[in-house]
Amino acid sequence: MSWQTLPARTWRFGLLLIVGLGLAFYLFLGRGAKSSVTQLVLERQQTLTRAQASSVTSFFQVFGDSLAVLAQVNGMKRQDAITVQNMDAFVAQWEDSGLVGGIVFTDSLGVVKFNSNVLGTRDLGISLTDRDYFVWAKGQSGEGEYFIGQPVVSRLGASEGQMIVPVASPVFQENVFLGVVVASVKLQPLTERFLGLLKVSGQTDVYLVNERGELLYSNSAPELVGTFFFELLPEFKKAPNTSKEGYLETKDNVLAYAPVSLDSQNWLLVMASPRQQEIDNITTPFYIRQAAVLILAYLSVFLFGIIVTRENQGQEKAE
Repeated sequence: MSWQTLPARTWRFGLLLIVGLGLAFYLFLGRGAKSSVTQLVLERQQTLTRAQASSVTSFFQVFGDSLAVLAQVNGMKRQDAITVQNMDAFVAQWEDSGLVGGIVFTDSLGVVKFNSNVLGTRDLGISLTDRDYFVWAKGQSGEGEYFIGQPVVSRLGASEGQMIVPVASPVFQENVFLGVVVASVKLQPLTERFLGLLKVSGQTDVYLVNERGELLYSNSAPELVGTFFFELLPEFKKAPNTSKEGYLETKDNVLAYAPVSLDSQNWLLVMASPRQQEIDNITTPFYIRQAAVLILAYLSVFLFGIIVTRENQGQEKAE
């Protein structure tokens, strides 16, 4: 029996079989594509997070080295008008960045003796002996090193009342500790500059967390700064090691995190994006193309079946 005498019911059975196989293929391939896309999104977020964390680390390395050089200049050891000029020049060098509030020079007892900032004010006489960077500086045996302190609320100068990251370097003269030079890096503009573009979509949330788990920055909920971050994202069943990177997938989000290494401490940079939206944005065009191909295949088989059926009916009438 040739294809021209193919019974109609056989054709219908074949069509149903093809439809069933096509749907199974569609679902199987779609599930595999979704899994692959999810992995792709996670890896892309991890790459972005790692790159931006590295940018923040690099900034502090450059800034810290610059401050350590200033602390070794002879004019700083003189503690006179030349000292103020050197400090003003340092502030002017970084002023255009908008990241630095100012710089102070304390005496060996931790009391501010010189002050230079972007506002031109000279707040003096404030004690900084309780700051971690002063304790560190007083324990040094020589100059040339810098220390990045824990983020604190500034007590003076152009950054007063703002959250800052202090960067300090000790000043010595013939092995005698003269004091410490401290520059304030404003945390809000710093994070906005380096982390503002850290998004794979408009719904991406970016967080910066210190090693104690306290939230330092959030692009979506700034009012939560200072709270314990890992209570905000239940996806973290426990606080991750802030010195390691990783990513994870949850029911609602895809998250990636990477450490911001600052020698004396480690922060954690976290990116969280809505899982369904990110995956749908990538897979929807794929599903549409796949469905179009299957529909075209079904129509072709259906039309072929109609032609065969009519041929058979024509032959039966002729007989």
